[in-house]
Amino acid sequence: MLTELTNYMKLANNGQSLDAKKMLDMFDNANNPFAKVYAKKLKDKCAPADVQIFENYMRALASTSQSKTAGKNGVAGVVTSLDGSKKYFCDEKGFEHIQTIEKGLMGAVLYYQATSIYLESDKMNVDNLTVTVGEGTQMEHHWDESFGYFGAPQTFPLVKDGERFFAKYASARDAMLKCNTLIMNDGFLKGRAAIAAKKLDIRDEAIKTVREQWEKIIASTAISYLNGSRKDFLDDALRNHQLSEAVAFINMLKHNPTRKISDTQIQALTNKIGNNLYETTPAQILEARDELSKIMNLEILREQF
Repeated sequence: MLTELTNYMKLANNGQSLDAKKMLDMFDNANNPFAKVYAKKLKDKCAPADVQIFENYMRALASTSQSKTAGKNGVAGVVTSLDGSKKYFCDEKGFEHIQTIEKGLMGAVLYYQATSIYLESDKMNVDNLTVTVGEGTQMEHHWDESFGYFGAPQTFPLVKDGERFFAKYASARDAMLKCNTLIMNDGFLKGRAAIAAKKLDIRDEAIKTVREQWEKIIASTAISYLNGSRKDFLDDALRNHQLSEAVAFINMLKHNPTRKISDTQIQALTNKIGNNLYETTPAQILEARDELSKIMNLEILREQF
């Protein structure tokens, strides 16, 4: 559902106007908006406090997408990279709300459900004796739900065919963080085996590993986008695109119940980047990157992301 929503929104990059009702229907899985039939709803799985935020973003994206003027500071529209190879629809302040919505929902649905719902006590302190065919015990099933939100195949990281969303970002960061083995072997697989063996203390260690590694993957991806925006600073399209991604990844850090970063720190980081990406300076980007690196204990690696 998220992929179909994203593909629809990206039509704005080619100058096509978007329909707010269609996006809202896709969010709510109402009125048969998808090519396939789905039983779930992104809206129902979204962190409750963020539902209205995303609906407002969708309405704003639809409204600004009616503009057929080239985007620039103060004017919403398609912004083209200097070499002509990339086009991104940005609002009048340079924010690419396609990224704000897609990456935001990765955080508010996938990351939130995995770390704040399915690995929390309400879903973990459940029956672990009665086996349902095809699902295992209720506790095992909840654990598998959390793994599903990560977006990795069961063969990950040895065979990555089919990886998507967070699993793809984990692989992109793995050379520096060695996160794939940690989150999969020491996290998801270890925890699942511990549940089967009724060793809940080991399960809880695995939960801690999953949350810590997932948080590092998100933070290091934000740092990577901040680095990229500095490299491409003179290109409005590439800078705005990467800064929009960075802001979205920073904001999604709030959805982990054992996070290292506070709401106040998240807000301070986005404030440093600013509310107009056309006017953000290299110094602001560097300051935000260094502060995030410090908070997440990634200072040694920050130049490499």
